[in-house]
Amino acid sequence: MAADVLLVVNVDSDPDPVSTYQDDASILAKYARMREIIARHAGGAAAWTLLTGSLYRDRFYEGAFVPFWRSLADDGADLVIHPEEDLYGPGPGTEPESCSYYDTGHMREVILSRARKMREAGLPLSAYRGGYHGFTAEIGAVLKEAGIAIELSCAPGIVWTQKAAAWGDAPLSAYYMSSARQAEVAGDDDVAPLFEIPWAWDAVEPGLSRRFVVGENYMINEFSTLEAMKRVWDTVVRRASERGEQQIVSMVCHTYTMGLSEFEERLTSILDHVSSNGGEMVSPTRAKAIYDQRMLGEAG
Repeated sequence: MAADVLLVVNVDSDPDPVSTYQDDASILAKYARMREIIARHAGGAAAWTLLTGSLYRDRFYEGAFVPFWRSLADDGADLVIHPEEDLYGPGPGTEPESCSYYDTGHMREVILSRARKMREAGLPLSAYRGGYHGFTAEIGAVLKEAGIAIELSCAPGIVWTQKAAAWGDAPLSAYYMSSARQAEVAGDDDVAPLFEIPWAWDAVEPGLSRRFVVGENYMINEFSTLEAMKRVWDTVVRRASERGEQQIVSMVCHTYTMGLSEFEERLTSILDHVSSNGGEMVSPTRAKAIYDQRMLGEAG
Protein backbone atom coordinates (compact mmCIF):
# COMPACT_ATOMS: atom_id res chain seq x y z
CA MET A 1 0.00 0.00 0.00
CA ALA A 2 1.33 3.45 -0.90
CA ALA A 3 2.37 5.64 2.01
CA ASP A 4 0.11 8.60 2.85
CA VAL A 5 1.43 12.04 1.90
CA LEU A 6 -0.57 14.60 3.86
CA LEU A 7 -0.34 18.39 3.89
CA VAL A 8 -1.66 20.75 6.58
CA VAL A 9 -2.21 24.27 5.25
CA ASN A 10 -1.39 26.80 7.95
CA VAL A 11 -3.48 29.90 7.30
CA ASP A 12 -1.77 32.76 9.11
CA SER A 13 -4.47 35.35 9.72
CA ASP A 14 -2.22 38.15 11.04
CA PRO A 15 -2.84 41.57 9.52
CA ASP A 16 0.23 42.86 7.68
CA PRO A 17 2.47 44.20 10.47
CA VAL A 18 4.02 46.88 8.25
CA SER A 19 0.72 48.32 7.01
CA THR A 20 -1.49 50.98 8.49
CA TYR A 21 -4.32 49.95 10.78
CA GLN A 22 -7.01 47.85 9.08
CA ASP A 23 -10.57 47.85 10.34
CA ASP A 24 -12.45 44.65 11.11
CA ALA A 25 -14.45 44.70 7.88
CA SER A 26 -11.30 44.94 5.74
CA ILE A 27 -9.64 42.06 7.57
CA LEU A 28 -12.76 39.91 7.46
CA ALA A 29 -13.03 40.49 3.71
CA LYS A 30 -9.52 39.05 3.29
CA TYR A 31 -10.42 36.16 5.58
CA ALA A 32 -13.48 35.44 3.44
CA ARG A 33 -11.39 35.37 0.26
CA MET A 34 -8.88 32.99 1.83
CA ARG A 35 -11.72 30.81 3.06
CA GLU A 36 -13.08 30.64 -0.49
CA ILE A 37 -9.70 29.56 -1.86
CA ILE A 38 -9.17 26.93 0.83
CA ALA A 39 -12.70 25.57 0.31
CA ARG A 40 -12.25 25.30 -3.44
CA HIS A 41 -8.68 23.99 -3.55
CA ALA A 42 -8.22 22.17 -0.22
CA GLY A 43 -11.73 21.03 0.63
CA GLY A 44 -11.84 23.48 3.54
CA ALA A 45 -9.18 21.61 5.54
CA ALA A 46 -6.67 23.97 7.14
CA ALA A 47 -5.18 25.25 10.39
CA TRP A 48 -6.36 28.84 10.92
CA THR A 49 -4.38 30.88 13.42
CA LEU A 50 -5.86 33.37 15.87
CA LEU A 51 -3.30 36.10 16.46
CA THR A 52 -2.52 37.42 19.90
CA GLY A 53 0.21 39.88 20.86
CA SER A 54 0.69 42.94 23.02
CA LEU A 55 -0.72 45.15 20.25
CA TYR A 56 -3.72 42.88 19.59
CA ARG A 57 -4.18 40.85 22.77
CA ASP A 58 -7.96 40.42 22.57
CA ARG A 59 -9.04 41.84 19.22
CA PHE A 60 -9.23 38.58 17.27
CA TYR A 61 -10.91 36.69 20.11
CA GLU A 62 -13.93 38.97 20.32
CA GLY A 63 -16.64 40.73 18.35
CA ALA A 64 -17.19 40.06 14.66
CA PHE A 65 -14.31 37.59 14.48
CA VAL A 66 -15.94 35.02 16.77
CA PRO A 67 -18.75 33.93 14.41
CA PHE A 68 -16.25 33.72 11.55
CA TRP A 69 -13.96 31.40 13.52
CA ARG A 70 -16.92 29.32 14.63
CA SER A 71 -18.09 28.85 11.05
CA LEU A 72 -14.71 27.51 9.94
CA ALA A 73 -15.29 24.28 11.85
CA ASP A 74 -18.08 23.55 9.39
CA ASP A 75 -15.46 23.69 6.61
CA GLY A 76 -13.30 21.04 8.27
CA ALA A 77 -10.74 23.53 9.57
CA ASP A 78 -9.01 23.66 12.97
CA LEU A 79 -8.37 26.76 15.08
CA VAL A 80 -4.86 27.51 16.38
CA ILE A 81 -3.58 29.87 19.08
CA HIS A 82 -0.79 31.97 17.56
CA PRO A 83 1.15 34.34 19.85
CA GLU A 84 3.28 36.91 18.02
CA GLU A 85 4.71 38.47 21.15
CA ASP A 86 7.68 40.19 19.53
CA LEU A 87 6.36 41.01 16.05
CA TYR A 88 3.23 42.76 17.31
CA GLY A 89 5.15 43.87 20.36
CA PRO A 90 7.67 44.38 21.75
CA GLY A 91 7.39 41.64 24.31
CA PRO A 92 7.98 42.10 28.03
CA GLY A 93 11.51 42.82 29.21
CA THR A 94 13.41 41.10 26.40
CA GLU A 95 16.94 41.92 25.38
CA PRO A 96 17.67 42.81 21.73
CA GLU A 97 18.80 39.25 20.89
CA SER A 98 16.19 37.40 22.97
CA CYS A 99 12.41 36.97 22.87
CA SER A 100 9.27 36.59 24.97
CA TYR A 101 9.06 32.83 24.45
CA TYR A 102 11.74 32.34 27.11
CA ASP A 103 9.52 34.13 29.66
CA THR A 104 7.49 31.14 30.79
CA GLY A 105 5.32 33.10 33.22
CA HIS A 106 4.30 35.53 30.52
CA MET A 107 3.66 32.78 27.96
CA ARG A 108 1.66 30.75 30.47
CA GLU A 109 -0.70 33.67 31.01
CA VAL A 110 -0.97 34.34 27.27
CA ILE A 111 -1.76 30.74 26.37
CA LEU A 112 -4.12 29.93 29.22
CA SER A 113 -6.03 33.19 28.88
CA ARG A 114 -6.47 32.69 25.12
CA ALA A 115 -7.61 29.09 25.61
CA ARG A 116 -10.09 30.22 28.23
CA LYS A 117 -11.39 33.03 26.02
CA MET A 118 -11.88 30.66 23.08
CA ARG A 119 -13.75 28.13 25.16
CA GLU A 120 -15.98 30.80 26.69
CA ALA A 121 -16.84 31.85 23.13
CA GLY A 122 -17.62 28.29 22.12
CA LEU A 123 -14.63 28.07 19.78
CA PRO A 124 -12.96 24.66 19.39
CA LEU A 125 -9.21 24.81 20.07
CA SER A 126 -6.98 22.28 18.36
CA ALA A 127 -3.37 23.46 18.18
CA TYR A 128 -0.67 26.02 18.90
CA ARG A 129 1.91 27.72 16.66
CA GLY A 130 4.55 30.09 17.98
CA GLY A 131 5.65 33.16 16.07
CA TYR A 132 9.03 32.81 14.35
CA HIS A 133 8.85 29.06 15.16
CA GLY A 134 9.39 29.87 18.85
CA PHE A 135 8.85 27.04 21.30
CA THR A 136 10.32 25.74 24.57
CA ALA A 137 9.81 22.65 26.69
CA GLU A 138 8.15 24.91 29.25
CA ILE A 139 5.67 26.16 26.66
CA GLY A 140 4.97 22.53 25.85
CA ALA A 141 4.00 21.88 29.46
CA VAL A 142 1.65 24.88 29.37
CA LEU A 143 0.00 23.58 26.20
CA LYS A 144 -0.79 20.31 27.94
CA GLU A 145 -2.22 22.26 30.87
CA ALA A 146 -4.43 24.14 28.39
CA GLY A 147 -5.64 20.91 26.84
CA ILE A 148 -3.82 21.46 23.53
CA ALA A 149 -2.40 18.27 21.97
CA ILE A 150 -0.99 19.49 18.62
CA GLU A 151 1.97 21.79 17.98
CA LEU A 152 2.79 23.44 14.60
CA SER A 153 5.91 25.57 15.13
CA CYS A 154 8.56 23.18 13.80
CA ALA A 155 10.67 24.11 10.77
CA PRO A 156 13.32 21.37 10.50
CA GLY A 157 16.84 22.71 10.14
CA ILE A 158 16.10 26.04 11.84
CA VAL A 159 18.14 27.10 14.89
CA TRP A 160 17.42 30.67 15.91
CA THR A 161 18.25 31.06 19.59
CA GLN A 162 17.06 34.68 19.48
CA LYS A 163 13.57 33.35 18.73
CA ALA A 164 13.63 30.16 20.87
CA ALA A 165 13.53 28.13 17.65
CA ALA A 166 15.59 24.95 18.10
CA TRP A 167 14.54 22.60 15.31
CA GLY A 168 17.92 21.79 13.79
CA ASP A 169 17.66 18.00 13.75
CA ALA A 170 13.89 17.63 13.98
CA PRO A 171 12.19 14.83 12.03
CA LEU A 172 11.01 15.70 8.53
CA SER A 173 7.51 14.31 9.10
CA ALA A 174 5.00 14.39 11.95
CA TYR A 175 6.06 12.87 15.25
CA TYR A 176 5.24 12.77 18.94
CA MET A 177 7.59 15.24 20.59
CA SER A 178 9.91 14.63 23.52
CA SER A 179 8.83 16.67 26.52
CA ALA A 180 12.45 17.64 27.20
CA ARG A 181 13.71 18.47 23.71
CA GLN A 182 11.28 19.42 20.99
CA ALA A 183 13.43 18.25 18.06
CA GLU A 184 13.45 14.67 19.35
CA VAL A 185 10.86 11.93 19.20
CA ALA A 186 9.13 11.16 22.51
CA GLY A 187 10.38 8.22 24.52
CA ASP A 188 8.27 5.47 26.04
CA ASP A 189 8.26 7.30 29.38
CA ASP A 190 6.89 10.57 27.98
CA VAL A 191 3.41 11.30 29.31
CA ALA A 192 0.88 12.63 26.78
CA PRO A 193 3.50 13.97 24.34
CA LEU A 194 2.50 16.70 21.92
CA PHE A 195 1.93 15.80 18.27
CA GLU A 196 4.23 17.91 16.10
CA ILE A 197 3.62 18.62 12.39
CA PRO A 198 6.75 20.16 10.80
CA TRP A 199 6.90 22.49 7.84
CA ALA A 200 7.70 20.75 4.55
CA TRP A 201 11.45 21.02 3.91
CA ASP A 202 13.69 19.82 1.09
CA ALA A 203 16.49 19.04 3.61
CA VAL A 204 19.02 20.82 1.40
CA GLU A 205 19.60 23.84 3.61
CA PRO A 206 17.54 25.98 6.02
CA GLY A 207 17.43 28.85 3.56
CA LEU A 208 16.00 32.25 4.44
CA SER A 209 14.09 34.87 2.48
CA ARG A 210 15.08 37.46 5.07
CA ARG A 211 16.22 37.41 8.69
CA PHE A 212 14.07 34.98 10.71
CA VAL A 213 11.83 34.16 7.73
CA VAL A 214 12.31 30.88 5.89
CA GLY A 215 12.44 30.86 2.10
CA GLU A 216 12.52 28.60 -0.93
CA ASN A 217 13.61 25.44 0.88
CA TYR A 218 10.21 25.38 2.60
CA MET A 219 6.62 25.93 1.46
CA ILE A 220 5.80 29.52 2.38
CA ASN A 221 3.52 31.16 -0.16
CA GLU A 222 4.50 34.79 0.32
CA PHE A 223 8.27 34.28 0.55
CA SER A 224 8.90 31.66 -2.11
CA THR A 225 8.01 30.93 -5.72
CA LEU A 226 5.59 28.45 -7.25
CA GLU A 227 8.40 26.43 -8.81
CA ALA A 228 10.32 26.30 -5.53
CA MET A 229 7.27 25.15 -3.58
CA LYS A 230 6.54 22.50 -6.20
CA ARG A 231 10.11 21.27 -5.86
CA VAL A 232 9.79 21.00 -2.07
CA TRP A 233 6.47 19.15 -2.36
CA ASP A 234 7.86 16.76 -4.97
CA THR A 235 10.76 16.06 -2.60
CA VAL A 236 8.31 15.12 0.15
CA VAL A 237 6.39 12.80 -2.19
CA ARG A 238 9.62 11.17 -3.36
CA ARG A 239 10.72 10.72 0.26
CA ALA A 240 7.48 8.87 1.02
CA SER A 241 7.94 6.60 -1.98
CA GLU A 242 11.61 5.84 -1.45
CA ARG A 243 11.28 5.19 2.28
CA GLY A 244 7.83 3.63 2.15
CA GLU A 245 6.93 5.89 5.06
CA GLN A 246 3.95 8.13 5.69
CA GLN A 247 4.77 11.84 5.35
CA ILE A 248 2.78 14.51 7.20
CA VAL A 249 4.02 18.07 6.70
CA SER A 250 2.69 21.62 6.57
CA MET A 251 2.95 24.84 4.60
CA VAL A 252 1.95 28.41 5.37
CA CYS A 253 0.04 31.17 3.60
CA HIS A 254 -1.06 34.58 4.85
CA THR A 255 -4.44 36.28 4.64
CA TYR A 256 -2.94 39.77 4.36
CA THR A 257 -2.06 39.08 0.71
CA MET A 258 -5.63 38.30 -0.30
CA GLY A 259 -6.77 40.56 -3.10
CA LEU A 260 -3.30 40.51 -4.67
CA SER A 261 -3.43 38.31 -7.75
CA GLU A 262 0.24 37.26 -7.58
CA PHE A 263 -0.19 35.60 -4.20
CA GLU A 264 -3.68 34.24 -4.80
CA GLU A 265 -2.61 32.58 -8.05
CA ARG A 266 0.53 31.14 -6.46
CA LEU A 267 -1.50 29.69 -3.59
CA THR A 268 -4.18 28.11 -5.76
CA SER A 269 -1.51 26.70 -8.07
CA ILE A 270 0.49 25.02 -5.30
CA LEU A 271 -2.63 23.57 -3.70
CA ASP A 272 -3.69 22.15 -7.06
CA HIS A 273 -0.18 20.76 -7.56
CA VAL A 274 -0.33 19.00 -4.20
CA SER A 275 -3.71 17.47 -5.03
CA SER A 276 -2.51 16.32 -8.45
CA ASN A 277 0.79 14.94 -7.19
CA GLY A 278 0.14 12.43 -4.46
CA GLY A 279 -1.07 14.70 -1.71
CA GLU A 280 -4.13 15.09 0.46
CA MET A 281 -4.92 18.27 2.40
CA VAL A 282 -6.05 17.64 5.97
CA SER A 283 -6.57 19.51 9.22
CA PRO A 284 -4.12 18.96 12.09
CA THR A 285 -6.64 16.87 14.04
CA ARG A 286 -7.31 14.73 10.97
CA ALA A 287 -3.57 14.33 10.40
CA LYS A 288 -3.12 13.16 13.98
CA ALA A 289 -5.98 10.67 13.67
CA ILE A 290 -4.52 9.22 10.46
CA TYR A 291 -1.07 8.97 12.04
CA ASP A 292 -2.43 7.26 15.15
CA GLN A 293 -4.47 4.83 13.09
CA ARG A 294 -1.44 3.89 11.02
CA MET A 295 0.71 3.38 14.12
CA LEU A 296 -1.93 1.15 15.65
CA GLY A 297 -2.10 -0.89 12.46
CA GLU A 298 1.66 -1.34 12.37
CA ALA A 299 1.76 -2.29 16.05
CA GLY A 300 -1.01 -4.85 15.54
